[in-house]
Amino acid sequence: MIGETKDWTSNELITTNEKSYKRKGYIVDISDLHFDENIDEENEAYLLIKDLKKVYFDNVENTLRLQDIDYVVVSGDFVNFGNSQISFEKAFHFIDILSKKLMLPYNKIIIVPGNHDLSWDVTMSSYHLTQGIPGPNDKVVTNVGTDIFYLKRNEEEWDKKFTNYSKYLYEKLYGEPFPDNPKEQLKVIYGDFLDNKKIAFFMLNTAANIDQFNRQVTYFDVDGLIKASRMLPKENMIKIAVGHHPEELTNGYGKDIPFANAMQNENFKIYMHGHVHRTISLDYLNPQNINPNMIMIGAGALSANQGSLWPGVPERYNVVRIEATENPCEIYVSVNTRQREYIGAYWQPAYIYYKDDGKKLTNIWNNII
Repeated sequence: MIGETKDWTSNELITTNEKSYKRKGYIVDISDLHFDENIDEENEAYLLIKDLKKVYFDNVENTLRLQDIDYVVVSGDFVNFGNSQISFEKAFHFIDILSKKLMLPYNKIIIVPGNHDLSWDVTMSSYHLTQGIPGPNDKVVTNVGTDIFYLKRNEEEWDKKFTNYSKYLYEKLYGEPFPDNPKEQLKVIYGDFLDNKKIAFFMLNTAANIDQFNRQVTYFDVDGLIKASRMLPKENMIKIAVGHHPEELTNGYGKDIPFANAMQNENFKIYMHGHVHRTISLDYLNPQNINPNMIMIGAGALSANQGSLWPGVPERYNVVRIEATENPCEIYVSVNTRQREYIGAYWQPAYIYYKDDGKKLTNIWNNII
């Protein structure tokens, strides 16, 4: 199922050996499952598969065939609470159903963790009350006279916060543990895709630095991305980065802008993400706001409950079609967005993109990148 495997210092490369001779490839792009004990994952898989059979890009009579789908991307938040074993087991069962129905091996299922997938029981227990001079990762509690009392963080314990994600999901898909060290968590899966073109998915843990005291901190491994990118062939490679969080390019804090700059300099075509399912944001969910070299595609939420959605904000997922062009440095990307009102409902087209004249809406966006 998995071909050649190479170990890197901080990255891992998995390559599949299947040959492919075609001009179009398809990726199912989903995120934010937020599974808990009350969600029927079999029904969610059934509704998704049923809808995929209705998806079309050019002609209503030419619908997508399940065997045409090359990869499934799930960009984080598999569960609502990262402490729940049964929720991760449901997430794996859901993915296993998709794998069987789409006839895709596990190494063609691309997953990354989200902020809901870490265990706050683990991070909470890694802090211990003490006094003295706190370090940069410790949390000050109070001062008593000249004494500083703070919660000292045990880094080795704290790094195990993705143990449930690893044990009940990641290891079942890839046959190995998810590394504790954030600098070792970037993984690359690549294989044949279109005529004379391979595709590479760079799997990022953007939630690596999050806990109860650091809820909004995102982690973009710029150095790891550059190193992994330069180990791949320079020619005939479509590079796609996948992370849970969008890049906050307008705010310019942290490593968001350096990461976006690195992606463009390394000739990435797409950044896929989840997380944004509380507001309808053209910056994150609509690839019409593009630069000519790279786009960001947000998947919305697949099955978040009503408590995780604002009124009027539907659940969404995408089917992404990539086609070769006459220019070997360019690809033609189409994004077909689907939506529904709530868990258990049927999926419909999401009319959120403007056509060329700006007067009509469509559920399909496309452009040469």
